[in-house]
Amino acid sequence: MKFRKAAIAMGVLLGVTVPFGAMSLSSRDAEATILVYDQKNVEEAIKEAVQTAKILTEEQKQLALDILNTKSLDAKKLLAMVQNQQAAEASLMSGDIMYPKGTLEKLGKLPSILNRNSTPTAIMENEIGTIESVFNGDATVVDLYQRTQKNRRALDATYKAAAESAKNIQTADAKLSASVNTAVDAANNAEGQKQVLQAQTAILAANALATHNGNEALTNLVAMVAEEAYARNYEKAMTEKMEQDSRDSMAKFCGH
Repeated sequence: MKFRKAAIAMGVLLGVTVPFGAMSLSSRDAEATILVYDQKNVEEAIKEAVQTAKILTEEQKQLALDILNTKSLDAKKLLAMVQNQQAAEASLMSGDIMYPKGTLEKLGKLPSILNRNSTPTAIMENEIGTIESVFNGDATVVDLYQRTQKNRRALDATYKAAAESAKNIQTADAKLSASVNTAVDAANNAEGQKQVLQAQTAILAANALATHNGNEALTNLVAMVAEEAYARNYEKAMTEKMEQDSRDSMAKFCGH
């Protein structure tokens, strides 16, 4: 009887203890499972957040870059560059070379070979004369004297025009230099590709105008030298024609 009671008590004890033990083991496994699951989720969540942040950051950077690349230079800088270049061009279009012949004659002046309202050929033929008129016998001794005086005035007008043009080119180059300085400063402080391109375009335009100014100076020099040579050749022809006429007259006189 005592043994049976002891057995029952042991059974009850085991019955109570085993479930609790099982529950304890099961509880630990469940806790471990939950911890492992949460850790993976957290890692994945962090990884995804970081990747998303990187993507957003790159998109934001690209957007910011796109915005900067389409940003224009300050309007005042652009205006300053354009105005300086326009002023440089306008500087070349001033002085007596811009007035037509009629206006110059009213002022007691002759048009130079650099005159913008005429051509070099027209100026030389009208203000100096032609070789054909000399050899055709149309020119006389009086004509030679008058032509020589007029040639000097025509050359004087050209010399003055060339000097005035050189001064205009100097003024224009100064304005172009100011434009280039503004453009270089803009390029050095550019915030995007468009601003750099705008500055570069302004510099290229200024360089083109400067090259044009140099060509203008050379052209003026060539025109001036050509007119001098033309005048000398005309006067030489006149002298030779007069000498020939004198010899012919002497031969006729002696022949008689």
